[in-house]
Amino acid sequence: MKRIFFAFALVVVLLGSVARTTAYAHPPKSVELGLNADGSLTVMVGHGVNDPGKHYIYKIVVYVNDTVAVQREYKSQTSAEGMTDTFAIGSKPSGTRIKAEAFCIIMGSLVGTVTIP
Repeated sequence: MKRIFFAFALVVVLLGSVARTTAYAHPPKSVELGLNADGSLTVMVGHGVNDPGKHYIYKIVVYVNDTVAVQREYKSQTSAEGMTDTFAIGSKPSGTRIKAEAFCIIMGSLVGTVTIP
C-alpha cells in the first residue's frame, strides 16, 4: 500500500512541475511592424515575462516577399514587456510584403506583416 501511495504522490509532483513550467511558457502575444522614413523596419514584439534573461525572444527573422532578408539572434529581451529592434531593409516599391517572425526561446513563434503602400 505504501508503494502505491508513493508512486501516486510521485506522479502528482511530476505532473505539477510540468504544469507549472507550461503555465509560464508562452509564445509572443503580438508582432507589430513599423516602416521608417530612412528605409528601416522597427519590429515590436509583445512578450511579457518575469525574467527576460531566461525567457525571451531569441530570434527575429525578417522576410521581404517571403525571402529571408535578415535575421538576428538574442541572449535576452530588451525589457520584461517584450522586444524591440530595428532592421535596415532599404527602400522597397509599393506592394512589397514585409513579414517578421519572432521566436520564443521556450515555446512558439508569431508573425506580423505589413505591405508597403
